[in-house]
Amino acid sequence: MIYNKDYRNIIKDLDKDKTLIITDPPYNVGWKYDTYKDKVSEDDYLKMFSYFKGFKFVVIHYIEDIIKYIVPTMGIPNKVVQWVYNSNMRRHHRSIAFFNCKPDLSKAKQYPKNLGDKRNYIDRIIKPENLKMVKIYDWWNINLVKGNKPEKEDYANQIPEKVISNIIKIVAEKNDVICDPFMGSGTTPVVASKLGFKYIATDISEKAYNITKNRLKKIENNLFTI
Repeated sequence: MIYNKDYRNIIKDLDKDKTLIITDPPYNVGWKYDTYKDKVSEDDYLKMFSYFKGFKFVVIHYIEDIIKYIVPTMGIPNKVVQWVYNSNMRRHHRSIAFFNCKPDLSKAKQYPKNLGDKRNYIDRIIKPENLKMVKIYDWWNINLVKGNKPEKEDYANQIPEKVISNIIKIVAEKNDVICDPFMGSGTTPVVASKLGFKYIATDISEKAYNITKNRLKKIENNLFTI
């Protein structure tokens, strides 16, 4: 299900034991969204995260803001990994914090960084076709969604599908419902659907709702793994 409404209208009805929240929330920096003023008081910003207390909760944010605004409500995260990327902006990384859930990095794979180490190859023969996959590291070098990338939508601050895919793979349990209370361009429900999970997502923006609905229509009858 996706909803064009405020997440506070549905959060109270969700089962905390079966719901995994994965979100890239508004950063409270004054960004101009079509229906949301991304600049509220510190008290209101703190309160926004209080609605997720008790849920399995994964948040993409800057580490200073995770410490300042989320930890006071959610407590100490079980794990934090770093997402790094090339950018024209001042910052080139964000943190991904896991609250009330424990990620298993062995459940997602990548190629090793040390291509000269024979232990990273089948039969230890250094050839590209013999290269083994290893569990993902605790920092992910994944480019931003820009320009003519196939997944790019007409929406700002779009999270790459690969970031959400990694998160779901390493932390979601079989019967979890993936929830994104700030779905934006819909990357979280789209990736959840591709990976075979049920999802609930909300956004107060009608534009965000329509973009997400159209993305889901394209893949719901043709599921594949990313």
